[in-house]
Amino acid sequence: MTALSMQRMRLGAALLATLVAASGAVAGTLPLGDFEGTKAGFYDVVESGPSIPPSLFTPKTPVYEEMPNPQLTFVPENFSQFVVETSGTTPFDLQYKTAQLTLPMLAKELVGNPDYRGYAFTGASLHLAGTYSVFAPFANSQAKVSMDGQYTIQITHVDWAPYTVVGSYDSPFDVTPSSVTSAGPQNQQVTGNWEGNLAIDWAAVKASAGLSAGQHVTGATIQFTTDIAAASIYGMARTTVTNFNVNAPVDLVAVPEPPTIILAGLGAAAAVGHGYRRRKLRQRDSEGSDEEWNAEEGAIALTA
Repeated sequence: MTALSMQRMRLGAALLATLVAASGAVAGTLPLGDFEGTKAGFYDVVESGPSIPPSLFTPKTPVYEEMPNPQLTFVPENFSQFVVETSGTTPFDLQYKTAQLTLPMLAKELVGNPDYRGYAFTGASLHLAGTYSVFAPFANSQAKVSMDGQYTIQITHVDWAPYTVVGSYDSPFDVTPSSVTSAGPQNQQVTGNWEGNLAIDWAAVKASAGLSAGQHVTGATIQFTTDIAAASIYGMARTTVTNFNVNAPVDLVAVPEPPTIILAGLGAAAAVGHGYRRRKLRQRDSEGSDEEWNAEEGAIALTA
């Protein structure tokens, strides 16, 4: 056996000793439950996809908090896409793990509160992060990882009532770096972090649902899809998801003040009175009356 063959065997043994492979995984759905506070909540959260199980975003239980904004955070402990190839017989094709989180969120209505109607969402932001490691020790070694994401958001409740709209707002989710490739020979692994942050354009989301500036989004469903992939020849490639966070800030919506309602009513009454007087004047002119018209005739007394 040549020294090169023995070196490849030792590399393969060392890498395979740390590989945790999930066998027999099939496409499926993993219900994760409800997470709520006093301002809002995420309900019937589900992870699904062709690689589920095993889960990409769990098994550690997601954490919900409202300091300062409603947010749900996933901190996976064990999941990664790990490829080690020591024979050179496997094609250099990226092997993917894909998962989608479905995150229905609702803001709370304050029933019976004389000052505020409830909470409404004013935006949303997404954060995804992970690590990568590639190792190509020989002259003919190659290793590569890639990571990306995308999301859709659909409005489901407006002003605390169900709202139905056809279609959804969707956009890619960029991460940096989106891929890392190494070609041998290398003396050591290349490791690093990858990350993506996105503040969703809330005005565009509302416009896509046909909402005006004065309408309040009180329910929406975010679907976030993540793809991580790895490939290697005579080497090792690994990428891991370490954090995913959805931040959904809310504001209190005040009950309209009584003076505002009264002024609006007075304005409407004044408009009606003005129209009535104009009609009386036109009627007098058309009849050609010689009598002096009493300007107070037909006037409407306004009382608040």
